[in-house]
Amino acid sequence: MKKLYFMAFLVPFFCVFSHAQLTCPNSIKTSAGSTPSTPTFVLENGQGCIGWPLTITVDGALTYNFVSCSGVNLKYAIDSGTPPSTYEMSVDFGGGTVCAYDASGSITILSDEEFFKKNISILPNPSSGILKINLDGKIIPERVSLYSVVGKKVYEVIGQSEYDISGIPSGIYILKVESINRIFVKKIVKQ
Repeated sequence: MKKLYFMAFLVPFFCVFSHAQLTCPNSIKTSAGSTPSTPTFVLENGQGCIGWPLTITVDGALTYNFVSCSGVNLKYAIDSGTPPSTYEMSVDFGGGTVCAYDASGSITILSDEEFFKKNISILPNPSSGILKINLDGKIIPERVSLYSVVGKKVYEVIGQSEYDISGIPSGIYILKVESINRIFVKKIVKQ
């Protein structure tokens, strides 16, 4: 019986750990049959087809299901609802991997959740006014931007550690923090 409990703990832990290692696909193909309703994401060579989820969330509400993966092509298709009119979309692959793409399918936001958890503090989250961001205890971010769940930039500030977001409507946003050589992304809630 003890082995059964151990396996019940170990399997979900392994799945979460392996899923957390995903990195954002480089872009969305804009040819070869790819459309906003059936986007084909372009993976880096060596990134591989293993570990991608069966379901992803696009623009915070639309569900897309896995279709296929071969080489560097990862394809999903919308399950229900109306897809975006362009490739401008925010994609949640789960496990902390949130990616945003512009209308041409180029990536605009990258996620590195593990580094983010260890080296960046964002307080408070949720926030109704002043948001404080601290990189590794001493570095001030070069640029901080907020994006709506559909990938539209709604706020941007350069070279500060405190940010007044009181003028932004309540909701869920994607916070993009740029430092010297990295880009970090986190979902935040504006109350």
